[in-house]
Amino acid sequence: MSQLQGFHYHAGAEGAQARSAESFRSQPPAGAPDAPALSFNSNEAAARYYLDQLLQQDERPAMRSLVEPELPERVPGLVVESEREVPALGTRTLRFSQTYRDIPIFGASALVELTASRELVSVNGQLGEAPEASPVESLSRPEALERVAVFTGAELPADAGVGARLNFYKKDDDGSWHLAWFFTELPAEPPGAGDPGTAPDEGLLGHGLGRRPVPPSYNYLVDAHNGEILFCYSAAPTALAVPARCKGIDEDEEEQTFFGELVAPNETTCRLNDPRRMVRTYDLKFADIDNNPRDPDFPVEAASSDYGTTNRAAVSAHANASRVLDFYNVVLQRNGIDDQGMDLISLVNVTASSMQAPPALLNAFWFRHRMWYGQIQKNGRLVSLSRFLDVIAHELTHGVIETTSNLVYATQSGALNESFADIAGVIIKNWYEAPDRADVSTWDWEIGPGLRPDGRPLRNFADPSRTGHPKHMDNFRHLRPGELPSGANDQGWVHFNSNIHNKAVHNLLTMENNGARVFTVEDVAVLTHLGMARLTPLATFPEALQALVDVGQTYFGGDAQKQEKVDSIRAAYQLVGIA
Repeated sequence: MSQLQGFHYHAGAEGAQARSAESFRSQPPAGAPDAPALSFNSNEAAARYYLDQLLQQDERPAMRSLVEPELPERVPGLVVESEREVPALGTRTLRFSQTYRDIPIFGASALVELTASRELVSVNGQLGEAPEASPVESLSRPEALERVAVFTGAELPADAGVGARLNFYKKDDDGSWHLAWFFTELPAEPPGAGDPGTAPDEGLLGHGLGRRPVPPSYNYLVDAHNGEILFCYSAAPTALAVPARCKGIDEDEEEQTFFGELVAPNETTCRLNDPRRMVRTYDLKFADIDNNPRDPDFPVEAASSDYGTTNRAAVSAHANASRVLDFYNVVLQRNGIDDQGMDLISLVNVTASSMQAPPALLNAFWFRHRMWYGQIQKNGRLVSLSRFLDVIAHELTHGVIETTSNLVYATQSGALNESFADIAGVIIKNWYEAPDRADVSTWDWEIGPGLRPDGRPLRNFADPSRTGHPKHMDNFRHLRPGELPSGANDQGWVHFNSNIHNKAVHNLLTMENNGARVFTVEDVAVLTHLGMARLTPLATFPEALQALVDVGQTYFGGDAQKQEKVDSIRAAYQLVGIA
């Protein structure tokens, strides 16, 4: 759990939809002239004003210390990271990261939600007081990189740490401040990470599909004074052409329709490149990714717009990726994975000899901003994992998380990272495949059905105990004192503990009042997506609950049952021990 100071505000707690800047002012003495009306020339200026006012009202010394030395219109050390519209709520959010003496504070951030007229709706954040550590390093970047090499036994090239920068880091165990070199995406696993068989409950690590067949990629914080490894965690989780309507047989022997692109206006050859959605699908033809194969020159081609059975894996990947993207665009009003319309690239027929003898590879994963699909033997032929819509939605949602809250992939924040990906996977799968998407009693709650070696699903959203996972905080698994997250402990049991939060959201989806569902499927999709998007990188389960409550305060603002619904969110989480 983060040692940073959490803080939160929502106008709904005061019975209002939003709070004006004027409401923060003290009333002038009787007979005194009114002060000029407050106005802001930018959303950033408004957000900084509200942050400053709220921090000045916070009685905790650590929070008060953040604003005392500064002018009232400037909150110290906060740098704008992003500004986004939230169409579902009619609001706008600004995310700030915190620095001290121009050095970032690891995990410290704040999110401010404003109305179109720049009134305050909510604030959520984790900030640190002025760090008690020298801002001048005594260990150079190359020396710190060498400490990682010694710690992991990896051979790291000198340029591996070029992008490293100094951060202040507050340790969880004792709350001490450290100046640290922050290295990202180093090809170096911590000790024990490559031996999941040494961990309890072998087979429950990760998705249940085995380790991901990609080079190790870890982030490290190394003390810039004494070289101690403070913390580490996994880093892995144009012009438009005219679209052509295509069809083809997928891995489930069903005909799918989708959009591709003609190679040229007067030709019949078609490629799996949807120029409207920016979805492209390639075939690696069982190339071994351990050997860093070059990307194919073109997306998968067919002689005509009818792919038939020529590439079931690619048809499944292309159709399912398009479904996930459509759900995000239409239901959640998000412009692609990064909300900036990024291309969605899929590669099928992937192998990795270091993990499994080709041509089989029991894995599908989001890596380097694209989807990679392995395949399994079934009924005498290879079947691509691109057939599993829930797995695809899960993995692509890791990309969404990466570009919003960027939840640190370790311990409790990592469990939330996994859970929000599972939530999207279950909802999107049933949105397209359930007999009645609006009636959750018809839903399939299994995630990755049949993908475990014993034929069980990877996880069960309705009853996690069926797959050996917890469904209450009483069974939350902690790291041992001094133990760092690694592959051997599933980055702090992220896939194990995530099931507790999964069960809380299952409660949301199935909750009834007088025989009627309290929430629609769309309600829960919006609550969980926007709740995730306003979390800080080191968020906890209780903070996830608060984020959903905050979204609910605004989302149900004009609903006569607003309070009942907000109370129901809390009740759904309380049933699994989260309050």
